[in-house]
Amino acid sequence: MQPLSFEQEPKVRDWLDSLRNAGCAIHSIEPVSLFHKRNGELLFGLLKANITDPQGKKLHNILFLRGNACIIIPRVVNRETGEQAFLMIYQRRIGNGRLNLEFPAGMLDRNTTNPLQVACNELREETGLNINLVDLVQLCITPLYSSPGASDEAIYYYGCSVTVSNDDYSAFNGHYIDNTHENEHIQVTLRSYEQAVAETISLQARLGLYLFMSHFPKKP
Repeated sequence: MQPLSFEQEPKVRDWLDSLRNAGCAIHSIEPVSLFHKRNGELLFGLLKANITDPQGKKLHNILFLRGNACIIIPRVVNRETGEQAFLMIYQRRIGNGRLNLEFPAGMLDRNTTNPLQVACNELREETGLNINLVDLVQLCITPLYSSPGASDEAIYYYGCSVTVSNDDYSAFNGHYIDNTHENEHIQVTLRSYEQAVAETISLQARLGLYLFMSHFPKKP
């Protein structure tokens, strides 16, 4: 992959464009620490910046640069039995050290900026479920910011309801996916709506459930 300067990285440009579109003035940006993928693409950045709002007031000067991401809330339906469940994953996370019940998700990168395509790719890689772009429903008309007081990350929420064979339905539960090169160790699971609400401690997963149920009101 061709190396880019800090200012040329898409996630940096997107963040700066969002500031300008909001009427803010950019006076200076100082990268404190930058983290890159193996291919040289910028992954994360800790930045110190001098930004003022349209009235000339300074904004908080520290930003954790992440870029945009997408989350997919998939419901699978057993063709033979009619049983339904959410297709979710368990991952142990550094933020709390615990196994977290989550939905498949992924970051947009330099080569894949279409969130729909990223959603399909991540769903396949993290659960084994293959879908088409047309199967996805955008659950919110705009991406939602996870913590705009400290990060630029905005998340696209998608949902789908897919009918699968009895064999495929059963195979999802307990399926293990080990992406060692990305430090991802994932256990796939099937959870009813009630189980998902009771077990997840992820704010993003809870929001995903709420958005999904507003579009697909029938509970599994």
